[in-house]
Amino acid sequence: MRIPLLLICSCLSLVHCKKDDKATPAEDKTAAIEPEKEATTPPVEDPEKPADPILERGAYLAGLMGCEQCHTPFGPTGPDQSKRYAGGLEIPEVFGTWRSLNITQDKETGIGSWTDEQIIVAIREGKRPDGEQLYPIMPYLFYNSMSDDDAKAMVAYLRTIEGIPNKVERVDDLKLPKIPAPPAKGEAHDASNPIAHGQYLASMMHCAACHTPMGPDGLDMSKAYAGGMKLEIPMLGEGQLYTANLTPDEATGIGNWSDEEIIASIKQMKKRNGSIIVGPMAMYQRGWFAISDDDAKAIATFLRSLPPIVNEVPVSTFKPKAH
Repeated sequence: MRIPLLLICSCLSLVHCKKDDKATPAEDKTAAIEPEKEATTPPVEDPEKPADPILERGAYLAGLMGCEQCHTPFGPTGPDQSKRYAGGLEIPEVFGTWRSLNITQDKETGIGSWTDEQIIVAIREGKRPDGEQLYPIMPYLFYNSMSDDDAKAMVAYLRTIEGIPNKVERVDDLKLPKIPAPPAKGEAHDASNPIAHGQYLASMMHCAACHTPMGPDGLDMSKAYAGGMKLEIPMLGEGQLYTANLTPDEATGIGNWSDEEIIASIKQMKKRNGSIIVGPMAMYQRGWFAISDDDAKAIATFLRSLPPIVNEVPVSTFKPKAH
């Protein structure tokens, strides 16, 4: 089974591109396609950012999880902001073409008629109100560990999204198994423990969904975070992308990276040599730029705690589209 691209791919950091003559051997795999281009300007703060702590937490989580990026359709020049969260992003894959759902509060075509519990079950267990199991394109297997408090915050935030009528036809013919998730426990993690906290955040960002190589039956979790997943993204560019090894192996992973370099790759979309990251991860800058310093540090701490795995990842041939 091949786990699909964009709805489970919000953590495609440290993308492998062609080599930069100035890079050290440890940097070659993350050298830039556009070495002279500066990092993009951080997004302007949203003047309508919710002031309520629960809504703020929900909005923060939605940014981490990449909800807007996956549930907003693409237009000729990028995401169609007139249909933000209204679904319809359509991606052709080898197993079929999938499209994202409308998660605005429209009662006819969105989730406005769903109960709070039905929304939470869809997020954490991948089930619709009628009991139908979603495809694992929706990364519910990673959201399964979401705490009850965070699940409620997510619902509170989603309730603030204005309903946009946009009927998205269900996809039921993908050549993918619908993987059931265990009932969510909803337990809170120890936020005072940097490793546990970083692991929780990485689960919400579903980093391992892209940064884990594929085996004959799906993700090879014995090599979690070791990279090497092959991606082709026609809507974003041409060529093949290979996800980076995020384990602390010094030769093939990020063992020689500083915390500051790891954090910059996540929050600022910067590679080690200062050039920008291209590909799916760049779509998530708006949400990830807002990651707090403490949370970013916890993510780096968690990645450093992983067992180092030697996994030499092929160099990418991906070239982004010019808009």
